[in-house]
Amino acid sequence: MGLLGSIFRAGGIIFLSLLLGAIALAYVGVEYPGTLDSMLDRASDFKTWLLSHSGLEAKYNVWVKFLVQEQQFVFMFFVILMRLILLLIVALASGLYRWLWDVPRKA
Repeated sequence: MGLLGSIFRAGGIIFLSLLLGAIALAYVGVEYPGTLDSMLDRASDFKTWLLSHSGLEAKYNVWVKFLVQEQQFVFMFFVILMRLILLLIVALASGLYRWLWDVPRKA
């Protein structure tokens, strides 16, 4: 697998993690709205903490307040969670494949 294959595989995993993160967020919002509300409250608290402890000047803090929203923190939590799950699945599948068919690892 060359450079192009690696780029497509990484891009596919990023796209898949974004899609699965959105699906997981929607699922939690539909099935457990109280949990999602709690997560948004925690994200708001985190944003307040981040702004007060960032050490940035006011002219930069205004842009952080404007551009970074609580919903983005919650969505990125689900995306990172999905990336970790995909990492575990790919690593386990790769290890199982090598173990079952005794494929030597490339150096």
